[in-house]
Amino acid sequence: MRIALCDDERREVDNLHDLIENYALKKDYDLSIECFTSPRALLKKDRYDLYFLDFLMDEMDGVELARGLNEKFGGAVTIVYLTNFEDAAVQIINGRVYADGFLKKPVDPGLLFEKLDAFYKNSFWGRLELRQGRSYRTVYARDIYYVEARGKTSMVFFAEGSEEYSHLLSEMDEKLTGGKLFCRIHRSYIVNMMYVSSYDAKSVTLVSGVTLPLKNRDFQRVYREYIFRQML
Repeated sequence: MRIALCDDERREVDNLHDLIENYALKKDYDLSIECFTSPRALLKKDRYDLYFLDFLMDEMDGVELARGLNEKFGGAVTIVYLTNFEDAAVQIINGRVYADGFLKKPVDPGLLFEKLDAFYKNSFWGRLELRQGRSYRTVYARDIYYVEARGKTSMVFFAEGSEEYSHLLSEMDEKLTGGKLFCRIHRSYIVNMMYVSSYDAKSVTLVSGVTLPLKNRDFQRVYREYIFRQML
């Protein structure tokens, strides 16, 4: 797993690096950790599996940096904010930049390890091996915007386009919904709640602008539980 740490205070980023390195040694995990004190330098790099971003930095704040990462990688980035401010979560939500978690500075090692355990448990919400005829492709579940039933196959939609896979929607449902990131909203659709922009009684709209029919009466509860978990 590749992790990027970005904080314009060198002491803070070095301390977090040491904590994560100790975690990896204890768990015997293979981690690659790269530290940045410049948000613009981080934006020039390829995608990492997990980002820890300071909320307030002089060159560029964490929200602006997250927007840049989302635009560059199609919204498929995992971000944990580091902040001293209690109202950071509200500012982030109002700014339409969603986070996968928050850690208050100075970082508590126990809380950090719990957060890393959760990411590992869900394998970043899963790597899927999907079948296309006689071949297979491995994808990150979090890169999927939504899935649509196409008879005996499923069309999977990503930021960069769509691909058809040789799985019934019921099979995709089993693969995806156990991680609490996806919800089956209709007999023909499964959505990634990371990319939900808005919803009403009859439809769900994604950040891409796509609007899908909603038939799951339990969606509001499931979505609110998902949002609440992101604040922990």
